[in-house]
Amino acid sequence: MENNKKIFFWSPFTGKIGTVNNVINSVYSLVKFQKKKKIQISLINCFGEWNFAKKDLLKKNIQTIDFYNLDFFLNIKKEGFLRSRLSYIFIFFISFLPLLKILIKKKPNFLNVHLLTTLPFILFNFFNFETKLILSIAGYPKLNFFRKFLWKKTSSKIYRIVCPSLELKKELIKLDIFEEKKIFVIQDPHLNVKNINRFKVIKETEKFLDDNKIIISIGRLTKQKNFEFLIRNFSKLVKTNNNLKLIIIGDGEKKDELQQQIKELNLEEKVRIFGQRKNIYNYLNQSSYYISTSNWEGSSLAMIDAAYIGIPILCSDCPSGRKEFININKRGYLYINNNDDDFIKKFNSMINDEKDKINLKLIEAKKETKKFTLFQYYKRFIKMIENEH
Repeated sequence: MENNKKIFFWSPFTGKIGTVNNVINSVYSLVKFQKKKKIQISLINCFGEWNFAKKDLLKKNIQTIDFYNLDFFLNIKKEGFLRSRLSYIFIFFISFLPLLKILIKKKPNFLNVHLLTTLPFILFNFFNFETKLILSIAGYPKLNFFRKFLWKKTSSKIYRIVCPSLELKKELIKLDIFEEKKIFVIQDPHLNVKNINRFKVIKETEKFLDDNKIIISIGRLTKQKNFEFLIRNFSKLVKTNNNLKLIIIGDGEKKDELQQQIKELNLEEKVRIFGQRKNIYNYLNQSSYYISTSNWEGSSLAMIDAAYIGIPILCSDCPSGRKEFININKRGYLYINNNDDDFIKKFNSMINDEKDKINLKLIEAKKETKKFTLFQYYKRFIKMIENEH
């Protein structure tokens, strides 16, 4: 690779979803492992959305390109369909000229876009930049008419498409929008082994976690994560497994609704929603089982954490990279999405399987997590951008 390559990351966000940490890890992996400082990597900070991580970014030698610092916009609510759409429109208009300016003047070799892709796509359709456009797709894309039209219109301008699983790549090929040769599978750079080993031993002192087998589920409290299904079926499981408790780590618009469901099912002593936690690893380390009931999903990063910690995994077979990870029950258990009977059946299989069989799944799962390290992301990303054709 030539000296002084410049890679800019574009990922404005309105809520701290899993992609946010992925973007930081992606940038950090390139900063951390590059040799002889051949690459200049910068993270575009549109309206101050990355300010919350400035100390961490500085510690990791990650540069930011700051457009604005809009405290008023950072502090207003952006959840919900209407608020989120208005927020996206606002970000589009305030970022249009600054993004155009840096693409023309700074001429990065690559612009890697993760979230709010409409603006860079439109700019690349109207202008001929020297910059090569990389689209990073975290999960199965929901394409409305406008988004599908824009993707098709921009497809010839996109240099590479990055997706976190072979399963997602196959789905993208079926959509027939991008050339197959442009699509690359690079697993999310989620695992920072040094941090995990440090954080997992910091034990929480909450009495709720004592003397029980804990089921843990992690994610935003949204329709996507399908926690209503989990709580409903847990109420059935606990009738024959009284030593079980369920903890859900996350926050979101469905919190009140889920709390009401827990109350109606008389599960206040058995189910607890802890909200967001900076350190999920100590909770995972004290849990017996990990369950994900998502209706759709990307690569399910919390599942990767559970696999690394060494917890049996039960997941829905929804569109995601999880089926690929579980690999026909080789590394965990899959149930038919939204099927109550199959969920109960597969959970009972998980808790009643022979110890040797479970241990083999745990070993295979932990081996597979090696693909999700920062170094593996760095190697594959650099190989992708060097592999010109």
